Amino acid sequence: MLKVYLSGKITGDVDYRKKFEAVQNELMAYGYVVFNPAVLRDGFEYEDYVARDLLILSRCDAIYLLRDWKNSPGARREVEEAKRLGLKILDEDDIKIRRTLNQICEDTSSLVKGQMDCEENRIWAREMKSLTIEIQNRLKNFDLSVGEEENLLQMYESFDTEKKRLFYEEFIADSDKLIEYDLMEKMEGDDFEEKIRLSQVYKVSADIMALIEAKVAELQLA
Repeated sequence: MLKVYLSGKITGDVDYRKKFEAVQNELMAYGYVVFNPAVLRDGFEYEDYVARDLLILSRCDAIYLLRDWKNSPGARREVEEAKRLGLKILDEDDIKIRRTLNQICEDTSSLVKGQMDCEENRIWAREMKSLTIEIQNRLKNFDLSVGEEENLLQMYESFDTEKKRLFYEEFIADSDKLIEYDLMEKMEGDDFEEKIRLSQVYKVSADIMALIEAKVAELQLA
């Protein structure tokens, strides 16, 4: 498993622990081993933290850059060290498909939960629940040696005929509407990071649909 160091702005951000924890939990859900520098106690000198962080960074395989990393002198220093060490440099563009699929899984799970007691929709709800669980498990095992798009298409091609249909016609087809609803719910709040995340997910859901549509057409011609 890939060992990843989180790098972003800490000094001057009162919510830094919450911000780092959210990214840590997300990356762990995708199968990464994550070091979060924001979990350690206060009380040391700044250079003590730097020395500790650079030592741990040297034991990692990659560095993941939070959106605000450029606003932190410490994070910029970590990036330079990561480059010197030849570590893989990741940011949210490297997880955008997994992030979007995971969001659709969460939305779908909430949707089908209310259909389990409805006899008319129970079979559909069970099938969709099974599919979302399988997708979330697959997200933990993406082949990190290739890109996310290739992993997505490999996952789709591995499904049997019925799962392909469910994925294309039920899971992906209306996902943008579910995400749009999530985004509208957040618009009145003050969680800026979540608004940005959902905006990215909304855009990527359309990209995923286009990829799957192209693959469906390719398989039909084969």
